[in-house]
Amino acid sequence: MTSFIIVLLCSAGLFAVLMQDRFRFWTTLLVGGIAFLLALLAGVLLGRLIEDPALGKLLACWAGTLLLFAASLAVHSNNILQKLFVLLLCPCCLVYAEVLLPQLLGTLPLRTAGVVGGVVSAAGTLLLYLLLGLCLYRPFHHFSDRGPSAFMAGMCLLLCLIYLICTGKADLLFPANALAGRLLFSSLLFIVLVFCFRSVYQAGRFRTAVLEEATRRKLLDKDAEDFGDLLAAVREAHAVQKKGEYALDTISVMLQDGVPEQVPAYIYMAKHAAAREPVLGEYHENPYLNGIIAAKAAFASQNGIEFQCNACTGNVPLKTSELCVLFHEMLSHACKEALGYTGEEPRRVRFTAIPGEDSLRLEAVYAAVPPAGRSFGLQELREKKLSDVIQWLFDDRPAEGSDLSGLENTAETVLLHSGRLTVSSTPEETILLAEMRF
Repeated sequence: MTSFIIVLLCSAGLFAVLMQDRFRFWTTLLVGGIAFLLALLAGVLLGRLIEDPALGKLLACWAGTLLLFAASLAVHSNNILQKLFVLLLCPCCLVYAEVLLPQLLGTLPLRTAGVVGGVVSAAGTLLLYLLLGLCLYRPFHHFSDRGPSAFMAGMCLLLCLIYLICTGKADLLFPANALAGRLLFSSLLFIVLVFCFRSVYQAGRFRTAVLEEATRRKLLDKDAEDFGDLLAAVREAHAVQKKGEYALDTISVMLQDGVPEQVPAYIYMAKHAAAREPVLGEYHENPYLNGIIAAKAAFASQNGIEFQCNACTGNVPLKTSELCVLFHEMLSHACKEALGYTGEEPRRVRFTAIPGEDSLRLEAVYAAVPPAGRSFGLQELREKKLSDVIQWLFDDRPAEGSDLSGLENTAETVLLHSGRLTVSSTPEETILLAEMRF
């Protein structure tokens, strides 16, 4: 009922629309054009060899689709199950159109013989392929970089079931009216197929949006920490500037009062006091690392946190940018935890970097509240929800040292260098340890 050329064009259109190109436009077009011409030639030959027109057109569709599938293996980057799905979808659309169009033509209030029937059949076939292409376009492109999955395998099996129903292999299931049963069940299965694809696509979009929002918030938090360090450093620099101006004013007054012999002693005292300023301290021979540590020291000084540092990296085979990330994230984490500490012990941060023969050990010791355990007593149950108890029963227990929020880049760098990143706690302090081997 439907021209083979139209079916082949629609099949090629499905491959072009749903698949993700691997090469440039003209390369894909050239390979697709050659495959289309070979498929057209194979279809014409099969149509002449087979006497039954319906069977000949179906086999020609299969042959053409297989050639397009073979070309897709070379020019498209989708996984094999996605390509197999489109391979099965093209003949399924043809046999479904052969079931749908006679019923549709029989309901039209006009004569459908001759040209009118051909035009309506061609238009119906085009609309069917177009509708499926529009429904599946975004899901296929959203998951084009994924590997084979059980979902795609299930969708391929669903297409096989639709094909068997439309070709009359399952007529025993509806003996009363086989044609109506084919149309009804195949239509329902097509609706289920599209619904499943769109549902998975919407779920994927929602999950992607949630992850993007979480990533954006993490970036904002990191930027906020950087701005806090910058503000602390600027305030400390202003304080040093005021102290320097005060020292100059004091020396000027001494000279005016005629006591110049006191000036050298005062200058020595001023230099000694300036050496104790956190932002002016010498913490590391690398100026970039020294700047990071100085900014954290200024932040600690302004927030009443005792800060100690003994850092030496030697000649470890790490880039300065990697060391800056390690120092920044570990010190930020330690200062943040120490700032929130409300215990009896003084708030403090002690940072140490010790190079070895083929290793580097970074350690941040800070006062912090120990993490609460995941246990529920009778008293705690009054303040908990049922969902909290169910989550405690079924969710995995966090491993020791898993409190690594804000240390994602540090953890990745440590793992790249065959190391480990751990967090251990005592009632008085917490130890953040990063060990790397080279």
